[in-house]
Amino acid sequence: MAARKTTPPPAVQQEQTPASTEAPEPTAPADPPAQPEPEPTTPVEPAPPEDDQEPEEPRERTAVEAAYIAALQREREGYTRYGRKDRAAEVEAELDRLDAPFERAVPAPLETA
Repeated sequence: MAARKTTPPPAVQQEQTPASTEAPEPTAPADPPAQPEPEPTTPVEPAPPEDDQEPEEPRERTAVEAAYIAALQREREGYTRYGRKDRAAEVEAELDRLDAPFERAVPAPLETA
């Protein structure tokens, strides 16, 4: 069977309109709606201090957190023993961030033979 040829319908030419050279007339801006006047503010009393609230129960630490805190405490003790106050302060800051209780390490006297 032979394929039948079809021809597309003739293209309809659209009339071209000349471009308008006139600028559109500017429209008058609409008056913005009247804004309500702000209400006078009253001074806000500060919140009561948080000391009046009961302290929250400390949550249980995971085994990983407990091990990390123990390692930091040992690290701080070593830095304190060898006079590295700057490093000990960094470790104490991390312990503070973790809200871990710690006692200030007191350098033990070095044993000599």
